[in-house]
Amino acid sequence: MASTRERSGRWTGLYRDAHGNQKSAGTFGTEDEALARAKVAELDANPPESVEVYATSKRGRLTVAGYAPGWLAGQILEETSREAYGNAVKRIIRHIGGMARDDISPDDVRKMLKAMEKSGLADATIACTLAVARPLLGKAACEGIRFRIKGRREMLVATRKQAQAIEDAIPERYKLLIRALFATGCSWGEMIAVRGTDVERRGTGYVLKIRRVITQVGGTHSERPYGKSLKATRDVTIHEALALELLAFGDGLCFTNARGGYLRRSDFRAAYWKPACKKAGVPCLRVHDARHSHASWLANDPRVPLAAVRDRLGHSSLAVTSRYVHVMGDDDPCLAALGEAA
Repeated sequence: MASTRERSGRWTGLYRDAHGNQKSAGTFGTEDEALARAKVAELDANPPESVEVYATSKRGRLTVAGYAPGWLAGQILEETSREAYGNAVKRIIRHIGGMARDDISPDDVRKMLKAMEKSGLADATIACTLAVARPLLGKAACEGIRFRIKGRREMLVATRKQAQAIEDAIPERYKLLIRALFATGCSWGEMIAVRGTDVERRGTGYVLKIRRVITQVGGTHSERPYGKSLKATRDVTIHEALALELLAFGDGLCFTNARGGYLRRSDFRAAYWKPACKKAGVPCLRVHDARHSHASWLANDPRVPLAAVRDRLGHSSLAVTSRYVHVMGDDDPCLAALGEAA
Protein backbone atom coordinates (compact mmCIF):
# COMPACT_ATOMS: atom_id res chain seq x y z
CA MET A 1 0.00 0.00 0.00
CA ALA A 2 1.31 3.45 -0.92
CA SER A 3 2.83 5.43 1.96
CA THR A 4 5.22 8.31 2.67
CA ARG A 5 8.37 8.98 4.62
CA GLU A 6 9.47 12.38 5.91
CA ARG A 7 13.09 13.48 6.24
CA SER A 8 14.39 17.01 6.75
CA GLY A 9 11.11 18.57 5.66
CA ARG A 10 10.91 16.58 2.40
CA TRP A 11 8.53 13.67 1.68
CA THR A 12 9.34 10.48 -0.19
CA GLY A 13 6.54 8.48 -1.79
CA LEU A 14 6.81 4.71 -1.23
CA TYR A 15 5.02 1.84 -2.96
CA ARG A 16 5.25 -1.93 -3.42
CA ASP A 17 6.09 -3.52 -6.75
CA ALA A 18 4.58 -6.75 -8.09
CA HIS A 19 6.94 -8.82 -5.91
CA GLY A 20 6.16 -6.89 -2.72
CA ASN A 21 9.45 -4.98 -2.67
CA GLN A 22 9.31 -1.40 -1.43
CA LYS A 23 10.26 1.24 -4.01
CA SER A 24 10.59 5.02 -4.04
CA ALA A 25 8.33 7.14 -6.24
CA GLY A 26 10.43 10.26 -5.72
CA THR A 27 10.81 13.04 -3.15
CA PHE A 28 8.45 16.01 -2.94
CA GLY A 29 7.80 19.14 -0.94
CA THR A 30 4.50 17.98 0.59
CA GLU A 31 3.11 14.72 1.89
CA ASP A 32 0.06 14.92 -0.40
CA GLU A 33 2.25 15.18 -3.50
CA ALA A 34 4.42 12.24 -2.39
CA LEU A 35 1.43 10.04 -1.58
CA ALA A 36 -0.34 10.85 -4.84
CA ARG A 37 2.76 9.94 -6.87
CA ALA A 38 3.27 6.74 -4.88
CA LYS A 39 -0.31 5.64 -5.60
CA VAL A 40 0.19 6.19 -9.33
CA ALA A 41 3.49 4.30 -9.29
CA GLU A 42 1.89 1.42 -7.39
CA LEU A 43 -0.89 1.13 -9.97
CA ASP A 44 1.68 1.13 -12.76
CA ALA A 45 3.69 -1.60 -11.03
CA ASN A 46 0.61 -3.66 -10.15
CA PRO A 47 -1.88 -3.43 -13.04
CA PRO A 48 -5.38 -4.71 -12.15
CA GLU A 49 -5.76 -8.39 -12.86
CA SER A 50 -8.78 -9.84 -14.54
CA VAL A 51 -11.07 -11.29 -11.92
CA GLU A 52 -11.25 -15.06 -12.19
CA VAL A 53 -14.36 -16.68 -10.77
CA TYR A 54 -13.97 -20.17 -9.37
CA ALA A 55 -16.79 -22.64 -8.95
CA THR A 56 -17.76 -23.22 -5.33
CA SER A 57 -18.58 -26.87 -5.93
CA LYS A 58 -17.52 -29.64 -8.27
CA ARG A 59 -19.55 -32.80 -8.73
CA GLY A 60 -21.43 -32.01 -5.54
CA ARG A 61 -18.29 -31.42 -3.47
CA LEU A 62 -16.90 -28.12 -2.22
CA THR A 63 -13.97 -26.71 -4.14
CA VAL A 64 -11.10 -24.97 -2.37
CA ALA A 65 -12.64 -21.64 -3.41
CA GLY A 66 -15.99 -22.68 -1.99
CA TYR A 67 -14.57 -23.98 1.30
CA ALA A 68 -11.90 -21.37 2.07
CA PRO A 69 -14.06 -18.28 2.90
CA GLY A 70 -16.08 -20.12 5.54
CA TRP A 71 -12.96 -21.73 6.97
CA LEU A 72 -11.19 -18.37 7.24
CA ALA A 73 -14.22 -16.71 8.85
CA GLY A 74 -14.24 -19.41 11.53
CA GLN A 75 -10.62 -18.87 12.61
CA ILE A 76 -9.98 -16.90 15.81
CA LEU A 77 -7.22 -14.51 14.75
CA GLU A 78 -5.93 -11.07 15.63
CA GLU A 79 -6.08 -8.38 12.94
CA THR A 80 -2.55 -8.74 11.59
CA SER A 81 -2.78 -12.54 11.49
CA ARG A 82 -6.15 -12.39 9.73
CA GLU A 83 -4.64 -10.15 7.06
CA ALA A 84 -1.74 -12.58 6.55
CA TYR A 85 -4.08 -15.60 6.46
CA GLY A 86 -6.38 -13.82 4.01
CA ASN A 87 -3.51 -13.07 1.63
CA ALA A 88 -2.32 -16.69 1.84
CA VAL A 89 -5.84 -17.96 1.08
CA LYS A 90 -6.00 -15.72 -2.01
CA ARG A 91 -2.72 -17.20 -3.26
CA ILE A 92 -3.97 -20.74 -2.69
CA ILE A 93 -7.26 -20.08 -4.49
CA ARG A 94 -5.38 -18.54 -7.42
CA HIS A 95 -3.55 -21.83 -7.97
CA ILE A 96 -5.99 -24.58 -6.96
CA GLY A 97 -9.25 -22.79 -6.20
CA GLY A 98 -11.25 -24.68 -8.83
CA MET A 99 -10.28 -28.14 -7.56
CA ALA A 100 -12.46 -30.13 -5.18
CA ARG A 101 -10.88 -29.84 -1.72
CA ASP A 102 -11.11 -33.61 -1.13
CA ASP A 103 -9.20 -34.27 -4.38
CA ILE A 104 -6.14 -32.19 -3.48
CA SER A 105 -3.02 -34.37 -3.25
CA PRO A 106 0.50 -33.61 -2.00
CA ASP A 107 1.61 -33.42 -5.64
CA ASP A 108 -0.93 -30.64 -6.27
CA VAL A 109 0.42 -28.71 -3.29
CA ARG A 110 4.02 -29.22 -4.43
CA LYS A 111 3.14 -27.90 -7.90
CA MET A 112 1.51 -24.87 -6.28
CA LEU A 113 4.62 -24.13 -4.22
CA LYS A 114 6.88 -24.57 -7.24
CA ALA A 115 4.73 -22.15 -9.27
CA MET A 116 4.98 -19.62 -6.45
CA GLU A 117 8.77 -19.93 -6.44
CA LYS A 118 8.91 -19.36 -10.21
CA SER A 119 6.72 -16.26 -9.86
CA GLY A 120 9.37 -14.66 -7.65
CA LEU A 121 7.53 -14.77 -4.31
CA ALA A 122 9.79 -14.52 -1.26
CA ASP A 123 10.56 -17.77 0.57
CA ALA A 124 8.96 -16.43 3.74
CA THR A 125 5.72 -15.71 1.84
CA ILE A 126 5.66 -19.22 0.38
CA ALA A 127 6.34 -20.74 3.81
CA CYS A 128 3.45 -18.70 5.25
CA THR A 129 1.18 -19.95 2.45
CA LEU A 130 2.10 -23.57 3.22
CA ALA A 131 1.43 -23.01 6.92
CA VAL A 132 -2.10 -21.82 6.07
CA ALA A 133 -2.61 -24.57 3.49
CA ARG A 134 -2.07 -27.33 6.06
CA PRO A 135 -5.22 -26.66 8.13
CA LEU A 136 -7.17 -25.34 5.13
CA LEU A 137 -6.60 -28.33 2.85
CA GLY A 138 -6.25 -31.01 5.50
CA LYS A 139 -3.44 -33.24 6.73
CA ALA A 140 -3.56 -35.69 3.80
CA ALA A 141 -3.08 -32.96 1.18
CA CYS A 142 0.11 -31.66 2.78
CA GLU A 143 1.55 -34.89 4.15
CA GLY A 144 5.31 -35.10 3.80
CA ILE A 145 5.67 -31.60 2.37
CA ARG A 146 8.42 -29.37 3.71
CA PHE A 147 9.55 -25.95 2.54
CA ARG A 148 12.89 -24.63 3.71
CA ILE A 149 13.54 -20.91 3.67
CA LYS A 150 16.89 -20.51 1.96
CA GLY A 151 19.36 -18.22 3.70
CA ARG A 152 17.17 -17.83 6.79
CA ARG A 153 18.41 -14.93 8.84
CA GLU A 154 19.90 -15.77 12.21
CA MET A 155 18.64 -13.90 15.26
CA LEU A 156 21.05 -11.03 15.92
CA VAL A 157 21.81 -9.59 19.33
CA ALA A 158 23.44 -6.28 20.13
CA THR A 159 25.80 -5.89 23.03
CA ARG A 160 25.08 -3.18 25.58
CA LYS A 161 27.90 -1.15 24.07
CA GLN A 162 26.36 -1.44 20.59
CA ALA A 163 22.93 -0.47 21.92
CA GLN A 164 24.45 2.67 23.41
CA ALA A 165 26.23 3.40 20.12
CA ILE A 166 22.92 3.18 18.23
CA GLU A 167 21.32 5.59 20.70
CA ASP A 168 24.24 7.99 20.33
CA ALA A 169 23.97 7.90 16.53
CA ILE A 170 20.22 8.45 16.22
CA PRO A 171 18.63 11.95 16.09
CA GLU A 172 17.70 13.48 19.44
CA ARG A 173 13.95 13.01 18.87
CA TYR A 174 14.30 9.21 18.94
CA LYS A 175 17.03 8.64 21.54
CA LEU A 176 14.46 7.92 24.25
CA LEU A 177 12.70 5.40 21.99
CA ILE A 178 15.94 3.49 21.44
CA ARG A 179 16.71 3.55 25.14
CA ALA A 180 13.22 2.31 26.00
CA LEU A 181 13.26 -0.51 23.42
CA PHE A 182 16.53 -1.94 24.71
CA ALA A 183 15.65 -1.32 28.40
CA THR A 184 12.21 -2.94 28.41
CA GLY A 185 12.23 -5.63 25.72
CA CYS A 186 8.84 -4.41 24.50
CA SER A 187 7.76 -5.12 20.95
CA TRP A 188 7.38 -2.24 18.50
CA GLY A 189 3.59 -2.29 18.70
CA GLU A 190 3.67 -2.22 22.49
CA MET A 191 6.23 0.57 22.66
CA ILE A 192 4.58 3.03 20.27
CA ALA A 193 1.34 2.58 22.25
CA VAL A 194 2.98 3.72 25.51
CA ARG A 195 1.68 6.89 27.18
CA GLY A 196 3.18 8.69 30.14
CA THR A 197 0.24 7.58 32.27
CA ASP A 198 1.27 3.95 31.72
CA VAL A 199 4.18 4.48 34.15
CA GLU A 200 3.31 3.88 37.79
CA ARG A 201 5.20 4.16 41.06
CA ARG A 202 5.27 0.72 42.69
CA GLY A 203 6.85 0.54 46.15
CA THR A 204 10.31 2.05 45.87
CA GLY A 205 10.49 1.64 42.10
CA TYR A 206 8.54 2.09 38.87
CA VAL A 207 6.71 -0.18 36.44
CA LEU A 208 5.63 0.30 32.85
CA LYS A 209 2.12 -1.10 32.43
CA ILE A 210 1.75 -2.85 29.06
CA ARG A 211 -1.98 -2.69 28.42
CA ARG A 212 -2.27 -1.81 24.74
CA VAL A 213 -0.66 -2.56 21.41
CA ILE A 214 -0.83 -0.73 18.09
CA THR A 215 -1.15 -2.83 14.96
CA GLN A 216 -0.89 -1.88 11.29
CA VAL A 217 -3.24 -3.58 8.85
CA GLY A 218 -3.42 -2.48 5.23
CA GLY A 219 -1.48 0.69 6.01
CA THR A 220 -3.92 1.72 8.76
CA HIS A 221 -2.92 1.83 12.43
CA SER A 222 -5.32 0.73 15.15
CA GLU A 223 -5.00 0.42 18.90
CA ARG A 224 -6.28 -2.56 20.86
CA PRO A 225 -6.38 -3.00 24.63
CA TYR A 226 -4.53 -6.33 24.93
CA GLY A 227 -1.81 -8.43 23.35
CA LYS A 228 -1.68 -11.89 21.78
CA SER A 229 -2.31 -13.61 25.11
CA LEU A 230 -3.11 -12.85 28.73
CA LYS A 231 0.63 -12.86 29.48
CA ALA A 232 1.12 -10.01 27.02
CA THR A 233 -0.70 -7.70 29.47
CA ARG A 234 1.98 -7.22 32.09
CA ASP A 235 3.97 -4.83 34.28
CA VAL A 236 7.62 -4.26 33.34
CA THR A 237 9.93 -2.86 36.00
CA ILE A 238 12.04 0.08 34.78
CA HIS A 239 14.71 2.34 36.21
CA GLU A 240 13.74 5.67 37.72
CA ALA A 241 15.51 7.76 35.07
CA LEU A 242 13.54 6.14 32.23
CA ALA A 243 10.32 6.30 34.26
CA LEU A 244 10.62 10.05 34.82
CA GLU A 245 11.29 10.70 31.12
CA LEU A 246 8.18 8.74 30.12
CA LEU A 247 6.02 10.30 32.85
CA ALA A 248 6.74 13.72 31.38
CA PHE A 249 4.48 12.90 28.40
CA GLY A 250 1.37 12.72 30.61
CA ASP A 251 -1.60 11.11 28.83
CA GLY A 252 -0.06 11.66 25.37
CA LEU A 253 1.78 9.07 23.29
CA CYS A 254 5.47 9.02 24.13
CA PHE A 255 6.68 8.11 20.65
CA THR A 256 5.14 9.68 17.55
CA ASN A 257 6.11 10.87 14.09
CA ALA A 258 6.91 14.51 13.36
CA ARG A 259 3.19 15.32 13.04
CA GLY A 260 2.25 13.68 16.32
CA GLY A 261 0.68 10.60 14.73
CA TYR A 262 1.50 6.92 15.05
CA LEU A 263 5.12 6.16 14.20
CA ARG A 264 5.36 3.80 11.22
CA ARG A 265 8.06 1.18 11.73
CA SER A 266 9.07 1.01 8.04
CA ASP A 267 9.59 4.78 7.92
CA PHE A 268 11.52 4.81 11.19
CA ARG A 269 13.68 1.89 10.09
CA ALA A 270 14.64 3.43 6.76
CA ALA A 271 15.15 7.02 7.86
CA TYR A 272 16.67 6.64 11.32
CA TRP A 273 17.30 3.08 12.54
CA LYS A 274 19.37 1.74 9.63
CA PRO A 275 21.65 4.80 9.37
CA ALA A 276 22.22 4.73 13.15
CA CYS A 277 22.99 0.99 13.13
CA LYS A 278 25.40 1.41 10.24
CA LYS A 279 27.22 4.16 12.10
CA ALA A 280 27.29 1.97 15.25
CA GLY A 281 28.81 -0.93 13.31
CA VAL A 282 25.78 -3.29 13.38
CA PRO A 283 24.17 -2.63 9.96
CA CYS A 284 22.12 -5.86 9.81
CA LEU A 285 20.27 -5.35 13.10
CA ARG A 286 16.47 -5.07 12.90
CA VAL A 287 14.30 -2.95 15.18
CA HIS A 288 12.84 -6.15 16.66
CA ASP A 289 16.36 -7.28 17.55
CA ALA A 290 16.31 -4.72 20.36
CA ARG A 291 13.78 -7.06 22.01
CA HIS A 292 15.98 -10.07 21.23
CA SER A 293 18.95 -8.26 22.74
CA HIS A 294 17.11 -7.37 25.93
CA ALA A 295 15.95 -10.96 26.34
CA SER A 296 19.42 -12.35 25.73
CA TRP A 297 21.05 -10.00 28.24
CA LEU A 298 18.68 -11.33 30.91
CA ALA A 299 18.51 -14.98 29.83
CA ASN A 300 22.29 -15.30 29.87
CA ASP A 301 22.60 -13.82 33.36
CA PRO A 302 22.70 -16.69 35.91
CA ARG A 303 21.01 -14.45 38.50
CA VAL A 304 17.83 -14.17 36.40
CA PRO A 305 15.43 -17.15 36.29
CA LEU A 306 14.22 -17.97 32.79
CA ALA A 307 10.63 -17.77 34.06
CA ALA A 308 11.23 -14.14 35.02
CA VAL A 309 12.43 -13.39 31.48
CA ARG A 310 9.33 -15.12 30.08
CA ASP A 311 7.01 -13.01 32.21
CA ARG A 312 8.88 -9.78 31.49
CA LEU A 313 8.61 -10.26 27.73
CA GLY A 314 5.05 -11.62 27.80
CA HIS A 315 5.99 -14.92 26.20
CA SER A 316 3.44 -17.72 26.22
CA SER A 317 5.91 -20.40 27.35
CA LEU A 318 9.47 -21.08 28.47
CA ALA A 319 10.08 -22.83 25.14
CA VAL A 320 9.76 -19.48 23.37
CA THR A 321 12.03 -17.73 25.86
CA SER A 322 14.69 -20.45 25.65
CA ARG A 323 15.46 -19.35 22.07
CA TYR A 324 17.20 -16.33 23.56
CA VAL A 325 19.67 -18.32 25.65
CA HIS A 326 22.98 -18.49 23.82
CA VAL A 327 26.62 -17.59 24.27
CA MET A 328 27.43 -13.91 24.01
CA GLY A 329 30.89 -12.48 23.54
CA ASP A 330 34.04 -14.50 24.14
CA ASP A 331 33.04 -16.19 27.39
CA ASP A 332 31.85 -19.72 26.66
CA PRO A 333 30.43 -21.30 29.86
CA CYS A 334 30.78 -24.79 28.34
CA LEU A 335 34.55 -24.41 27.94
CA ALA A 336 34.76 -22.92 31.41
CA ALA A 337 32.91 -25.92 32.87
CA LEU A 338 35.13 -28.37 30.98
CA GLY A 339 38.18 -26.57 32.28
CA GLU A 340 36.95 -26.94 35.84
CA ALA A 341 36.23 -30.63 35.30
CA ALA A 342 39.75 -31.18 34.03
